[in-house]
Amino acid sequence: MKTTLALSACLTACMSGLSHADACFDLYKLTNFERAVEPGQVVAAAGGVPEHCVVRGVVNRSIRFEVRMPSSSWNGRFLMAGTGGSSGYIADTTTELARGYAMSSTDTGHEGSDASYAAQPEAALDYAFRAVHLVAQLSKEVIRTYYGRDVEYSYYQGCSNGGRQGMVEATRYPEDFNGIVAGAPAFQVAGEFMLWSLMVHRAQQANPLTEAQLVLLDDASRSACDGLDGIEDGIINDPRQCTREHYDPTELLCARGQDPDTCLSSGQLDTVLQHYRGLADENGRVLSPGLLPGAEAAGDWRMWALPGMAIPTTGEVMSTSINEAVGDLLKYWVYQDADYDPDSFDLLEDRADLERASNILDVNTADLSEFEARGGKILMYQGWNDYPLRPQRAIDYLHDAEAANGGSATTREFFRLFMVPGMVHCGGGPGAFMVDYLDPLVRWVEDGEAPEALTGGRPDGAFTRLHCVYPEIARYHGGDTNSAESFSCEAP
Repeated sequence: MKTTLALSACLTACMSGLSHADACFDLYKLTNFERAVEPGQVVAAAGGVPEHCVVRGVVNRSIRFEVRMPSSSWNGRFLMAGTGGSSGYIADTTTELARGYAMSSTDTGHEGSDASYAAQPEAALDYAFRAVHLVAQLSKEVIRTYYGRDVEYSYYQGCSNGGRQGMVEATRYPEDFNGIVAGAPAFQVAGEFMLWSLMVHRAQQANPLTEAQLVLLDDASRSACDGLDGIEDGIINDPRQCTREHYDPTELLCARGQDPDTCLSSGQLDTVLQHYRGLADENGRVLSPGLLPGAEAAGDWRMWALPGMAIPTTGEVMSTSINEAVGDLLKYWVYQDADYDPDSFDLLEDRADLERASNILDVNTADLSEFEARGGKILMYQGWNDYPLRPQRAIDYLHDAEAANGGSATTREFFRLFMVPGMVHCGGGPGAFMVDYLDPLVRWVEDGEAPEALTGGRPDGAFTRLHCVYPEIARYHGGDTNSAESFSCEAP
């Protein structure tokens, strides 16, 4: 009897210890017929990441999400992290916890990089625009429930497809975020990106370039154009100035008996020129702008044009190039046919077939008036030597936005583009590509302090550079060439 009473007392005490309110664990109570939310878990501080609550779950049966919230010193801000490529993974939601942000991300409704998910209509819409919107809304509810007060400011940051996600949010759901960092946005996945990748893949297939020849191109463009800005630092500051007058790839044609790794065959020269030229329609209208000279051996050409790239999220080594794999987008996004042969697609005659996919996927307006009317701000950045998402695309979108939103001066009040010399896709390359875009955006949104210039650095700390609001260019005015302070933003 005493044993039974003691056990009963123990159970009562133990159960009472588990029954007290736990703001993190109790987030499962947000579960309803639209979403399934796990009990939250408190994660101890480690590796510079503070103690925080993490909660995971699923929206609409397949859209996985993750929200993390610092246990103390929340700054009242919410930051959503975008995902690149085909998505299919949740981005790192710990990066800004130490600065007081609550963070979230979503896999957009599928796992992995296989494009076959798009054959299912709902999954395609989730990836294209719905998942980010739904998770942004739910994240705010989770944060409000945990802290007992509303989010004060909401921010979004992403690059590539993540940049596309941000711009889709600004144009389709302008109420979701106060500020957006959109890096190298994939504005037109169906309308332009597919055409470009198919074109350069076919050129590479017909007359392949090797890694040695990418180094050859890099050395030649840098030798010809690095010094055009007054200093030789391994970076072509404004590659639009690197014209044929300075850098002519035809001079790299092989002479009889020359080592083929040190020159270009006539077919390989065609491949190179097609990359630089881009794609135009029957009337000469540019459909896909070409590459600008510089950083040819910095990784982008290798990663996209040659096979053997390791997928960052899985470690899987691709047997094809990424450009070739883009053919799967035609199969599932455009024709909904797993047996469709991408080689049969005519870049000019069949491009009307891309329209439906473009309507779903692409940033199909430059009218940002609703976002601007709510006080929203967009900080866009783009590398001058981005291979898959070439820089002219971002510049063209800025010009479209200026035309649609009252001119350049008015647009500059809420939308600014920063071009980064020597940077390839989203980061990397010989330039000063390490930049904090978030803090300048926050000061712009909350204090009205618009960013006039940003300072970039490198992982090795070798030098810093000034990055200017387009169309201004950083000019060297004397002093230490390794310091951003020796540069100023001036008209081109």
